[in-house]
This record gives sequence, C-alpha cells and structure tokens, in this order.
Amino acid sequence: MLDNLISKFRDAEGRSEFVIIVVCDIRNFSGFSADREAPEMAIFIAKFYEKLLSEYFTDAVFAKPTGDGLIMAFKHKSNQADLLVVAESVLNKCLKAIADYPNMLTNDLMINFPLPEKIGFGIARGTAFCLFAGEDIIDYSGQVLNLASRLNDLAKPGGIVIDEAFLWDVIPKTLQSAFRTEEVYIRGIAEDLPHKVFCTADVTIPESAKYPLNSHTWDKVDQVIAYRQVKKITGNYLIMLPVEPLSMDKCKVTLSWVSALNPGHRSTIGVDKFSIIKDAQGISIKFNLSEEKKHLIKEKLKADSEITITGQFVPKPTKAIVATTSTDNLAKALLASVASAKKTKT
Repeated sequence: MLDNLISKFRDAEGRSEFVIIVVCDIRNFSGFSADREAPEMAIFIAKFYEKLLSEYFTDAVFAKPTGDGLIMAFKHKSNQADLLVVAESVLNKCLKAIADYPNMLTNDLMINFPLPEKIGFGIARGTAFCLFAGEDIIDYSGQVLNLASRLNDLAKPGGIVIDEAFLWDVIPKTLQSAFRTEEVYIRGIAEDLPHKVFCTADVTIPESAKYPLNSHTWDKVDQVIAYRQVKKITGNYLIMLPVEPLSMDKCKVTLSWVSALNPGHRSTIGVDKFSIIKDAQGISIKFNLSEEKKHLIKEKLKADSEITITGQFVPKPTKAIVATTSTDNLAKALLASVASAKKTKT
C-alpha cells in the first residue's frame, strides 16, 4: 500500500479546483467510545462511512476519514448552472443523512449496540488545491477545508452549518426555510469580527462562539484540601464561581498534588464529567469525585497530603450598551440648533 502511495507522490501534480467541501462528524463520539470496545467502534465507523459514500454521497470526487469524521469534496464547473446543481444535490443528501441517522444502520446485523444519536455537517465552497497523479486524487488542501471543519465544530448537537460565502441564493429556494442566519466567531478565521453562517434549526450555537475570541481570558478558583478530606467526600462536590462562565466548553476541572511516587514532581488529572449549576447560592461547577478518588488511591498519598482542586473558566463578558443616534435625528438636531441660534441673534 505504501509503495503505491509513494509511486503516486513521485508522479503527483497540482491544480486548483472549484469545490464544495463537506465535513461530517459523529456527535458525542467520545462518550460513545468510553463504553465500547475497540472492535465495536471500528465496525461502526467502517459501516457508517460505507453507508454515506455508497448510498448518500455517491458523487463525491474525494473522501478522507478523520477519526470520527469524514471530509468529502464535490467538484463543480466554473459556471453558475453547474454550481446550483451540485449545491442542491449536496444539501439534499446532507439533510437526508441527518433524517435517516442512526436508523440507517438498523438492518446491519453487526450493529447490536446503541449508537451516538446525532451527526453534524460543516459546509463551505471555494477553490482548493488538488494533488493528483493521473486519474487519482491524492488529497485536497486549502482554507476552504479548514473553514468547513471549523463550521462542523459548531454544528451541535447536530445539523448543518454553512459558510455565508456559500451564498444564500445558492441554497435551493425549497430548502431555504430549513436555515436561519447566525453570527459567530471562528478560531483562526474570524476571531475579532463576527462571521455569518446559515444553520438548520437543530443547531445550537454555543455561547463561546458568540463573543470575540480575544475576550476568552481564563480565570480560576483553587481549593486546597487534605487527602484525608478528599477520601471522605461522598456525592457531589461544588466549586463556587465568582461570575457566570461563558459556556460549558469554556470550563475545566483538575486535581493536582505533589507526587509521592515521583518526588519533586506535581501530578495532575482532569475531571471529565461536570455541570454548571445556578441556584440561590450562586454559580458553581458540580462534579462527582468517585473516579478520581480511585486514581488517588494508587498514588500512595499521605493523609495530610494537599490536593488542589481547580475550577478553570472563561467569564461571560458583559455586553456594553451603546447609545446611538440615527443620522436623520442628528441632522434634525443640528438644524434645530442653527435655527435657534439665528433667532437668538435676531
């Protein structure tokens, strides 16, 4: 296999093409994989990709897996008519795949376990660099692929997010009612100024994508307690926050301590499952330390060893209210001022 690829690289050439890039992703794959054996994950991904490419996106000119996702390229000619045909086909198939998933694998006897509930699509169009050898496409690269991937990150808990440069009128009129317009900030693409996207009703744009990314300054709250106290903790543990965090994905919880197994070094583990609570007491991060306590047992810590529990978060920015005066009102005010001045002189 490698010899074949090496041979293609030796004969490779490059060209620029008009493409629509679609990035598909399985939502909550990490949570799904935590309870599954590797062979089950492998068979699910293989079956899912096979189904997408053999029954839904049959006109893709290129596809490349990205772990729990799939990048697909759809080429169109440099004329409006062909663009509209390809765009309509791509969007219809994305919507159908979302509607059919996860039941699209119901009749596959190898799938006898519950699947992640949703999939998402990020879509962008433009020109991309195509690396090819003869009739074979080796790879695509370019900003349009990166953009589609970033938009896919926003397509949660499921649904479709399309770049505004796709153009509203390129979306078939029969499908336009399925989309709404949002403004988002995108890392590496639109960090300081908002970027318009079109998304389906099942997409919930995260709060962290609604503010300039340079406003994402992290803060933290540390709580230091003895290991003997950690062992006594039952149920949920709370870290009270001074302000409301921007969103769940802009929070993290860690435990750290001076290692007894490796003196002079500090060990840290992350808490995977937590939630944000708002009640009469204020705002807090709530989590259960049962799994982390199992890990600490292996560390052979002394009873008085200090454990630092840290809640990190990005505070939610306070939106400033700016008073504005319309051009018409400003003009009227200036005219009134001039008229008043003339009367005063008279």
